[in-house]
Amino acid sequence: MNRYVTPPAPDNAGELRRRLAELGNPWTVDPDLADDDPLPEYPRGGQEDADVPAEFRAVAAEPGEDLRDTLSQEPPANPFLRARWATEGLLDPADVEPMRNGEGDLP
Repeated sequence: MNRYVTPPAPDNAGELRRRLAELGNPWTVDPDLADDDPLPEYPRGGQEDADVPAEFRAVAAEPGEDLRDTLSQEPPANPFLRARWATEGLLDPADVEPMRNGEGDLP
């Protein structure tokens, strides 16, 4: 099994209890939930699509859209991230200052 493949979410509290037991995981499911109760869905802090102003939705990226040009217009201040962007072709390597740790370039 590919360790990067995420199994589907459990359908209910009982299935989650069974999976945790199979894994020997010490976590527990809320005892107030019956086995056939759906798992609660808590807000994750993201913004709902309906809350995004229309003028921003109009310029939102489509799935699969290449954002390299857009991203390179606002390079990050973090020197490690800038170096990574240069490695990935988002920035011209000549525009990235070499990082030094006092004894030479950092990898």
